Order: sequence, then C-alpha cells, then structure tokens
Amino acid sequence: MDTFFPPLQWTSLLVIPGILIGYTVHELGHALVAYWLGDTSQVEERRLTLNPLEHISWFGSLAFILLGVGWPKAMQINANNLQRRHRDIFLIALAGPLASFTLAITGLLITLTVAAIVVYGSGSSTDQILVTFPLNDLATRLTTFNLQAVALAFTAYIFTTSMTLTLMSLLPLPGQDGFMMIASLLAFFREKNEVGPGTGRPASQFRQNIMVSQHRRRNQAAEIHFKTGAEYHEQEQYEDAIARYRQAIGNDANFGPAYINMGLAYLAKNDRRKAIQAFRGATQMADDQRSQTEAWHQLQELSEVVPIDPEETRLAMAEMGATPWTDTKARPNWWALLGGTLFLLIVALGFYSYLVIRLIDLVRS
Repeated sequence: MDTFFPPLQWTSLLVIPGILIGYTVHELGHALVAYWLGDTSQVEERRLTLNPLEHISWFGSLAFILLGVGWPKAMQINANNLQRRHRDIFLIALAGPLASFTLAITGLLITLTVAAIVVYGSGSSTDQILVTFPLNDLATRLTTFNLQAVALAFTAYIFTTSMTLTLMSLLPLPGQDGFMMIASLLAFFREKNEVGPGTGRPASQFRQNIMVSQHRRRNQAAEIHFKTGAEYHEQEQYEDAIARYRQAIGNDANFGPAYINMGLAYLAKNDRRKAIQAFRGATQMADDQRSQTEAWHQLQELSEVVPIDPEETRLAMAEMGATPWTDTKARPNWWALLGGTLFLLIVALGFYSYLVIRLIDLVRS
C-alpha cells in the first residue's frame, strides 16, 4: 500500500507555503493573459488578485499534501470575449505552466542563494552545509518544527511544489492545461485547413457565424444601443437615451450597465419611481458585480431622498443622473495589485534575510 499511498508524516504540511504561492502564481498567470486577450470576466470572477483563497482548490490542496499531486481552482474562460478564440485559448492555457516554471526556477535560485550565503557567512565548507541541510532526506529526519523545517518549506519545497505543478498541468488529460493546449491547437489547424463552400473561407467560420456567435451578436447589438444611449444621455436627451437603454436590455437582458444608466436618466428626469425600478432590475438581472454594487448604492441613496422640497429633490436627482456610464469594461485594481506585489517582495526580503542570519548562527554553533 505504501507504493500508492506514501506514509503520512507531519512534514507533509511543509508543502503548504509552496501550494499557496504556487497555485496563486499559476492561476494569476492564466488570469492576466486572459484579461490582456480580452476576457474581462476574470475581473468579475476576482481571479486577478494575490489572494490565494481565490485560486486554491481545497480538495486539490489536500490531495497534494497527502499524495504529492493536486490541482488549483479551475479558471472559467469566456471565449466570446476573445478575438482569436483557438489561438488565445492556447496562450491562456500555456501561461499557467510558464508562470509555475518561472516560480520553480526562482525557488531553485533562492535555495542556492541561501545556501551560498550561509556557506560564506559561516565560514564553513559546502560539504558541511550539505551535511547539515541535506535536502534529499532532511524532511525524513525532522522530528520537530524548527528552523530547518522553516528553511525547507520556503526554499526547496517552493521549487519542488512549483515544478510538480508545472509537470502536472502539462499532462494531456481532461481538465489539465496540456489537454487544453492540444485541443486548441488541433482546432486552430483544422480551422486553417477547412474551406467553406465556394468562398475559400474556412468552413468553421460559417459554423461560427451560424451557431456560435448568436450570443456575441446580441451583445454587439446591446453595446451599440448602449453607446448610442450614453451619447443621448450626455446631451441630456433623456427620453432618447432611455429608449436606447431599453433596446440594449431587449437584446441582452443581463446587460447591467444599461439598467444603471436608465435609472440615472430617470433620476435626471425626476422620475424616482421608474429609477428605482431600473436599479432593482440591475440587482435582479445584471450578470456583473459592478452593476449590482452600483444599483444597491443608488437604491440606498434614493431611500434617503425625502421630497420635502420638490425643487431641491429634482436638482439632487438631476445631479445623480448627470454622468452616465460610458465604459462597461471591467478593470482590475492595478494599483492594489502592484502595491500588494511590492509589499510581498519587501516582506520576502526581510524574511529571507532573517532566515539566513539564523541559519548562519545555527551552523556556527
């Protein structure tokens, strides 16, 4: 049985830092490339974040701890947002393994750098350091959670965990990145080779126009009506704007920004009842978190409007509806992502500096 299920030891928990870091980097690589290629749904799904809880699969992480193999939380791709579907899916699938491999190399360099600094700082030979910290069997000799265990968890295990994740994700199995890469490549070359009847265009282009792009055409029509409505809105032609927003919703019932702008236009017309209906429509039908959040905010604002002075209330509502939404693309908080990255780098620098100093003292003693 030990052949298939390795004996459980407390040292198996030392892979947890590697899992948290490795899965976050792997999935963030997928999400960033998907966003750059046009799939803004990654912002709504909260995948463009350094928070590991948004990326790890609890069952997959437990399997990694117990069996040495596991998987992160699968990322959903909205292929309708991609310009060149098969090529872009291949690039998105490839981004995860590349990110994991980069992290693995970084972990290896950190391990070698820490070892080299300890050798130089302690005045010991390389052989002495390898005897003190033999990475191949150190985990089996650990009996307590000590400095050596911490060093192992944040050096060699970062490398081994990331490399394992890289190799696992490249396997041509359903659900793995390798399978997605092969499938997208086959579809790409098949599309190149197939020819449509009498036009010289790929046959798959006809299938896309007839079968696949119905939802995309609805979205395009909704976008056209929405942008036209926003232009009327900015020109204070509220009736025309509302008519366009209704047409946008008619083409896409889940188009949250159209509900929001329609509510704002009604506010500008001092029609509080219909504005509330529009915002409530956003809370019930919108498929993006941004619209739902804005709708609840507007409903809260409206609940505080007391029509004691009709003119004052009209001006307040007009001010609330003066600026329509013109950009419906979900965008990540790049400053928060950059600030979080810099903060983690500073923390890592301080942590590894402290770790090296303690290891040098341990070797000298």
